[in-house]
Amino acid sequence: MFNMTERMNAGDVFFHVYEEGLKGTLTGLSAEDKKMLVKYNQTTGETTYLSCVNKNYRVVENEEILFPLQEQMINFFDSSVLEEVKVKDVNSGTMTYSEYIFPKLNREVETTNGHKTSFGLRYIVRNTFDGTGSVTMWGGLIDFFCTNGTIIGEYDITRKRHTRNFSVDGFVDAFKHSMDRFNWAVDRYQDYADSKIVTGDESVLNLFRTLVTGKTEEPKRSNSLPDRMFAQWIDEVQNRGNNLFSVMSALTHYGSHDDERFSLTKAGDEATLYKRQDKVTKWLSSKDWSNFVTANRSDSDSVLV
Repeated sequence: MFNMTERMNAGDVFFHVYEEGLKGTLTGLSAEDKKMLVKYNQTTGETTYLSCVNKNYRVVENEEILFPLQEQMINFFDSSVLEEVKVKDVNSGTMTYSEYIFPKLNREVETTNGHKTSFGLRYIVRNTFDGTGSVTMWGGLIDFFCTNGTIIGEYDITRKRHTRNFSVDGFVDAFKHSMDRFNWAVDRYQDYADSKIVTGDESVLNLFRTLVTGKTEEPKRSNSLPDRMFAQWIDEVQNRGNNLFSVMSALTHYGSHDDERFSLTKAGDEATLYKRQDKVTKWLSSKDWSNFVTANRSDSDSVLV
């Protein structure tokens, strides 16, 4: 079960942020509408410059968001579920991510070729300390077969700006709602697994090109991202069969893996993968994806998109 004290010391996402005024060393002039944010490491006593932001920017420290969410987890889930929760923190300078994965909360999707994939529930919380983005929580799934991360959809993203009226209540409400969405999503993925691709291989490649570039024309350079996604889809078909589920898995693989096919750049880090997953969520919520699903849907009466 979560231990608040141990969690507080578990990673460097729990730090304090102090605000200081900005004043020129030569002129002595002050920037009245700006302030500087400084990170304080409680363990080492070290201070680190973070950013300069507008004076009305509301600093939201991670414990302000994560501790209420963890309290909800403790109150909501059985202790046997909490014992196996996996937590991963990523600190990327002025941006942090905290991911909670629940291995015991899982359901299976089975394809027509007999392949089984177990999906578990997970949450990701992103916070920023430079004015570039809102505090964001994603509710999603994790594919335990190949660790593909999937954010279910736009309805499962909660964002709150760094303003004076910031409140964690919206995140707590979204957490409560997420369990119903989890079961709905797995049902939808089962429909994807039951839906064979009837529009042909070329349609899959055109889908990837449209999602990535906005057009179906062949890219000028070889081994483009759509080409690599198409190669990933071929691999997915070998395991999961020729269905909508395999197409989705090729996209979510790109969002979750730093491998030979989808390697990160030198400037990339684990935070980049979370950014990719956010991009994949937008693709899977797009009209292009919806049209592709409709063209290849099964005879099932269930709603796929």
